[in-house]
Amino acid sequence: MTQNSEFPKKYSPKDFEQNIYKNWEDSGNFKPTKSKTWENFYIPIPPPNVTWILHLWHAIMLSLEDIMTRYHRMKGDSTIWIPWTDHAWISTQAKVEERLAKKWISKHEIWREAFMKEAWAWKEEHANIITNQFRKMGASCDWSKEKFTLDDDLNKSVKKAFVDLYNKWLIYKWEYMVNYSPKLQTVLSDQEVIYKEEKWKLYYITYFVDWSDNEIIVATTRPETLLWDVAVAVNPKDKRYKKLLKSGKKLILPILNKPIPLIWDEMVDMEFWTWAVKITPAHDANDFDVAKRHNLPLTEVVIDKNGTMTEKAGIFAWIDFMSARQNVVELLKSKWNLLKIEDYTNRVGYCERSGCKVETIISTQWFVKIWPIVEKVIAWYKKQDFEIIPKRFNKTFEDWIFNLRDWCISRQLWWWHQIPVFYHKTTGQMIVTEEDLSKNPDYIQDPDVLDTWFSSALWPFSILGYNMWWKEQVDMVKQFYPASVLETWHDIIFFWVIRMLLFWYEFTNQTPFKKIYLHWLVRDKIGRKMSKSLGNGIDPLDMIEKYGTDPLRLTLTIWNTPWNDLKFDEDKVEEHMLFMNKLWNACRFINANLWDETIIELWNDLAKTEKTIIDNYDKLLISEKWILSRVKSLSDLVTTSMEDYNFAESWQELLNFTKNEFCDYYIEEFKLTKNTSKFWNQVIVYVMNTLLKLWHPYIPFITEELYNKLWFKDSLIVSDWPKLKIKRDEDVEKEKQVIIDLIKEIRRLRAENNVIPSNTIKVQIYVRTKNLETITNSLDIISWIVKSEETIIVDKKPKDINLAYSVIKAWIEVYVDTSNALDLDKETDRLKLAIDDTKEYIAILDKKLLNESFVRKAPPALVREEMEKKEQAKQKLEKLEEKLKNLG
Repeated sequence: MTQNSEFPKKYSPKDFEQNIYKNWEDSGNFKPTKSKTWENFYIPIPPPNVTWILHLWHAIMLSLEDIMTRYHRMKGDSTIWIPWTDHAWISTQAKVEERLAKKWISKHEIWREAFMKEAWAWKEEHANIITNQFRKMGASCDWSKEKFTLDDDLNKSVKKAFVDLYNKWLIYKWEYMVNYSPKLQTVLSDQEVIYKEEKWKLYYITYFVDWSDNEIIVATTRPETLLWDVAVAVNPKDKRYKKLLKSGKKLILPILNKPIPLIWDEMVDMEFWTWAVKITPAHDANDFDVAKRHNLPLTEVVIDKNGTMTEKAGIFAWIDFMSARQNVVELLKSKWNLLKIEDYTNRVGYCERSGCKVETIISTQWFVKIWPIVEKVIAWYKKQDFEIIPKRFNKTFEDWIFNLRDWCISRQLWWWHQIPVFYHKTTGQMIVTEEDLSKNPDYIQDPDVLDTWFSSALWPFSILGYNMWWKEQVDMVKQFYPASVLETWHDIIFFWVIRMLLFWYEFTNQTPFKKIYLHWLVRDKIGRKMSKSLGNGIDPLDMIEKYGTDPLRLTLTIWNTPWNDLKFDEDKVEEHMLFMNKLWNACRFINANLWDETIIELWNDLAKTEKTIIDNYDKLLISEKWILSRVKSLSDLVTTSMEDYNFAESWQELLNFTKNEFCDYYIEEFKLTKNTSKFWNQVIVYVMNTLLKLWHPYIPFITEELYNKLWFKDSLIVSDWPKLKIKRDEDVEKEKQVIIDLIKEIRRLRAENNVIPSNTIKVQIYVRTKNLETITNSLDIISWIVKSEETIIVDKKPKDINLAYSVIKAWIEVYVDTSNALDLDKETDRLKLAIDDTKEYIAILDKKLLNESFVRKAPPALVREEMEKKEQAKQKLEKLEEKLKNLG
């Protein structure tokens, strides 16, 4: 083997990322192997819609889950991460309908079977887009086990789940109040409705009391619905209506002039509007519940699901509801039933998918009876059978789980899974079965399909391999279920997380996952939610094209306060790309300067290399002991963070070690000390190997490429996670930290004083007894790194005011002579700006001290403090003006 001469001068991810991924996949590196730890790691992936393209929130999800997967694979756990896509029932159907509309075809003009063929064709055209984008992000999924929610085996699982729940009396069909999308022509869950504030009118309507001069005022935003009011409700604690309620008198419904009852119900808010609420069960969910409690009529609908008045509306029938509203208002005015109209801001529901206004209607639908199942989840939650990370989302979970209502699972769409219920064409007999009776001419299948989250809730179990799971568990299920962790967005805790818990405690009496890791949302750099309307969306593929995948992954996963929403800033991606270049150059230096015939063995037999280092530890240089101790500390910290799912906690240390300690310090000192060390090759190979492994889960592409270029025989993705046997030497670390702090401060003073990068400076270090020997022995390396032509230790503080100055510790001060190295123009500008700022500060202090009221009323200590600030500022101004004068 010869030295790797093909080592480009610059980090260029386009040259290797896709080739590396192909090699990983072709080599079977993503498949689970026999566990070396007797542990397994299985992570479900949140279901991306098959029609979607990659968004930043996908990119965060993929990056975090890949970090977990790569770590556990390297750790030696049998690891599996199965990719899958969801059938995207609403969005796919909408896209297919749009395609048909361009041909002037409505879905109702073709048979369901023909429509399904169109939908499958759409799926096949777009199925590879999202999965190929997953590959771009470096997701190390086992593609040999890729699943789609409409695969035959998953279809069977869905049918089995439905039939099982039905046979347990946990699924039922019932007439209930639901949300309806007129455009999509299907019911929606509450979570699929988004609310917008709009300017409406509030109508105050008088309901007269039968055979009385009394009246009750009711306020409503929808006067057209009063045509089928069945009651008016007041709060039982409201003393104003007690006498009227006891009288048993009826109210007269305006326009129709028919009597309706006055009832008590705690639903009525005594502080809201007119303290009385009209009850129209067919058009309001709260009214529906009230009517059920009071045995009132439920089903008389005056507005159909398309917003048209029905025949029940009498003279207003067959017109749109807005026209009906205007006519009703005019009629109320003529009958003296309209007291007044006010402007009102109303929250109006819109379909999240189609954007149309949602109607609230009574409809017969299929439901899952929630509470018998919820009680199991709550019981196990209280026993801490699963953990939510971070813990603050326990409150969100509890808000949902303790307030769940029965789940409407039917949708009026064609794009699958069709409900496994059949009706006899003659007798109407209903059969709930896993068998397909659609070919039987005597039966017709229920036309509705299941809510997409029904099939998604089965995912942690069903994709591990087809089974009638509670009868016959296949090997994959036995090995990997329950999942180690579920990682997902915190805003779908209800949509997916809770429903999986509901199903799997019901079906297996086990949690589907041991931990629930809820990640942050991505916002733009000023904190706004990303949206099309704001035009602030970021395409991650654009970022990858411009900077590479690894810088983007690093930005999304570790450059953030843990679990707080991320303010995405492209400048950070660029900054992380520069870091990649620094890491690249460090490895390039190793490749160019440290290669010899013995290096190959050291790279590929780390155990032997480690033993050599341990056996000869006393013979190592101080700098070698220090870097080994630091990498041991770093390895322990990163490993602990990985185990605790706290990936952002250790990244700053990892970044600091790589940039400042390894690249900027150790490699520079190595250049001076190589010839005096007997074990330089073992140490630098050992540290570099460890460093690439620690970084690999975060930035897999560059670490794999560098690992390969430095002559390692195996692929980094399947290498062992570092388990370092060397020990920390904290005394050596403390000594070296003093030198590193000195160098950092001198570099800062160079930059702050506009020293030209290629020019040299002179350094004086004033140090008392402590650390004197350490600093004395390190003068050469200090001079080398900070580009000092003369670095000396002095026993007295220099008095030259033109020296740049900094206190490192209480007993160490550094003075830098930059007089012959300055960029004069930049330094002149800096001093002038500092002089102006200091004069402005003195003027502010003068104004305060010349204020007699302040001097008289403020505590004497505060006045003295302000006077001292002014004196210090004046001294600073004198020094700045003297420096500026000397520059001239």
